[in-house]
Amino acid sequence: MNKKGFTLMELLVVISIIAVVGVASIISFGSIKDDTADEELKNKYIEIQRGASLYLDLHTTDQNWFIENKKIDIKLSDLKSENYITSDLSNPVTGGKISEDYYVRLCIKKDDLGDDVVESCIINRKTSGIEYIADGYGKEGVHCCE
Repeated sequence: MNKKGFTLMELLVVISIIAVVGVASIISFGSIKDDTADEELKNKYIEIQRGASLYLDLHTTDQNWFIENKKIDIKLSDLKSENYITSDLSNPVTGGKISEDYYVRLCIKKDDLGDDVVESCIINRKTSGIEYIADGYGKEGVHCCE
């Protein structure tokens, strides 16, 4: 007896394997997409803080005030209007905007060896207090300059 073709059981096994591989691929792709958006947001926060450092380097009046007071807050809208940061302040994770009302806080702190170092973070000034958005490494919600 010469049979050609596949049995129903063989077809069901192959379809099941393809379905499992497809679902695993979709789940994996979603995770990679989320990780990429998180990394883009971190890089955007770091870019903003670097723009604030450059701004401070080129504005001697603010620089002198910073050195004297050991802390300065620079508004994102000022950085944007003077082209120290890109005009695209979108949040790749939420799809919303990073508020131009946020500030970059720069401060002079002592490190473990007693040397002066500049620390930075992005903050939101609220009437109820300071909300910490991201530190100098783009990590969200980390306190700085305290």
